[in-house]
Amino acid sequence: MLGVLFLAGVSFYLYRLLGGAPNLHLKSSKSGAGAVTGTAKIAELTEYASRLRAANKYTSAEKVYLQILKIDHKHVSTYSRLGTLYSAMKNYGDAIECFQMTTQLKPSGTTFYNLGLAYFENRNYIKAVAAFEKSIMFEPTVQRYIGLAKAYKKIGDNTKMIGALEQAIVIEPSTKVLWVLADAYDSIGKKHEASAVKQRIAQLDPRDERLRKQKIPAKAI
Repeated sequence: MLGVLFLAGVSFYLYRLLGGAPNLHLKSSKSGAGAVTGTAKIAELTEYASRLRAANKYTSAEKVYLQILKIDHKHVSTYSRLGTLYSAMKNYGDAIECFQMTTQLKPSGTTFYNLGLAYFENRNYIKAVAAFEKSIMFEPTVQRYIGLAKAYKKIGDNTKMIGALEQAIVIEPSTKVLWVLADAYDSIGKKHEASAVKQRIAQLDPRDERLRKQKIPAKAI
């Protein structure tokens, strides 16, 4: 796999497709009928790539996505799909660069969250923290706070890990999210705090299966 390059703001796919320096004069789209034709072709290729992915033909799907980017080198959703594909292939370096392109072309909570996941899988936890924090600035969600908490744990910042999970509970005070917090407390040896969270779970759902296995009754409110 060729190294991934960014030159003068042009994405790595150009380097791959052209076999060398990017063509800085490449146009991403045409006007009029040409634009319609290009859009239809992209839709057709995207569907084909999806079928290839479903059949686990990742290399073939990659080639199709790169073909789409040759038609439109600013096609955000294709960078996102290609990044997801690279992640499935455990090619996290290229996944990161795809998601970096999505954050440049169309910054959003989703694009930064995907970038954070790629950084995390690539064991670049400090950059994962930064990406997750940016995703939360766009829109805080439980999923993003949990991703942030996991990244904080990896860099040894247990206080911020717990803080992120508490923010997740503010958004969704469900037993599912409370268990994530309880497990986090257990993982850092804070048994008293973990027990208090489990009591909250017991109050929400006295029949919780994990609680029954641990024989933790709900205290009277």
